[in-house]
Amino acid sequence: MKKQRDSGIELLRIVAMLMVIGVHIFLYGGYFDRACEYNDLVKSSAYFLKLFFRPAVNIFVVITGYFMVRSAFDLKASYKRLLSLYGTVYFYSIVLGIIFFAGQAHFETSRSDTLVLLRMFLPLTFQEWYFLTDYFLMCLFAPFVNIILQKLSKKEYLCLLTISIFVMSIWQYIMNIDPFLQEHCNYGYEGIVNGKNVFSFLYVYMLGGYVGLHMKPKKRPNFVYLIGIFLCVWANYFIWMNYGEVLNYNKVAISYTNPFIVSGAVLFLLFFKDLHFHSRLVNLLGSTTIGIYALHEMEYVRNFIWEKLSFAELDCSNLGTNLLRIFIIMLFVFFTGAIIDLLRQQIFKGIGALWNMGKGIVKKDKGSSL
Repeated sequence: MKKQRDSGIELLRIVAMLMVIGVHIFLYGGYFDRACEYNDLVKSSAYFLKLFFRPAVNIFVVITGYFMVRSAFDLKASYKRLLSLYGTVYFYSIVLGIIFFAGQAHFETSRSDTLVLLRMFLPLTFQEWYFLTDYFLMCLFAPFVNIILQKLSKKEYLCLLTISIFVMSIWQYIMNIDPFLQEHCNYGYEGIVNGKNVFSFLYVYMLGGYVGLHMKPKKRPNFVYLIGIFLCVWANYFIWMNYGEVLNYNKVAISYTNPFIVSGAVLFLLFFKDLHFHSRLVNLLGSTTIGIYALHEMEYVRNFIWEKLSFAELDCSNLGTNLLRIFIIMLFVFFTGAIIDLLRQQIFKGIGALWNMGKGIVKKDKGSSL
């Protein structure tokens, strides 16, 4: 019998995607800047929510490490999955590019038509989506990294993580706040500091890998992890609100390598991995998250969405109304993207069925000619 897919991690993918949309509401939708113009409650809640949403990207990476680290070394199988990912990315790049050129008057972009065309056909090379490029590169290295991680003892793995956490999170964290910032030079490693780099992704991947290899599943989730998530957000929030200007903390607070943000992502995984249930709907929606990201983060689509859903001209003085608007927008963007990606999945299934049918006919013809 086919083993049913546990839905706890799929639910986490959905939560993470909603958090990504939340990050974009604050950044591109203008909510954070608008909220900071109002009273302390609206302003302070905006700071807190911005930090709460921030582990979203790391959650996707830590989930990948959790699952992939246990895989046997099989480049054919690994790269077949990677090719499937690239097919999804390429589909959206081409289709959205065609839509852009067909309705160019309705979209805004700072790029020339030539650059749009190049990025349309080479989306990962030109980093149309930084996350998908870094994620793709991470998956290229993952089968080889897994060989090392699987051979390490638990003690050796912990030693590796200790070094990695110090170099990738704590060192970068300390050296990018005042007074150290004035004396510290990163010599072009800003991408690592921000967590937008394949090396940063591999670091978070290893954290997920440790959970996958050395932390046994439990019958039910431990709610202490949820308290830990809150404490990580609160600690980061406390430093930002009280010492932000003194420490030059604005960029550090939202950096993906910030130890509070990395820890938050791992704690999310630790909670949801033990949330055991089965739901076809959850699994189905979980399969659409990469498509939702690619769809709403394409530059000219992104500009179009957040121009229509902007908070810039809205009255944001009422916190309850603000939270309701944010929640509705998150659901709207998510489910609109999910419906579109489910249609994309059906198209791919149809193409796959036709391809297999064609291969079967060719084999039959060859056999009859012998």
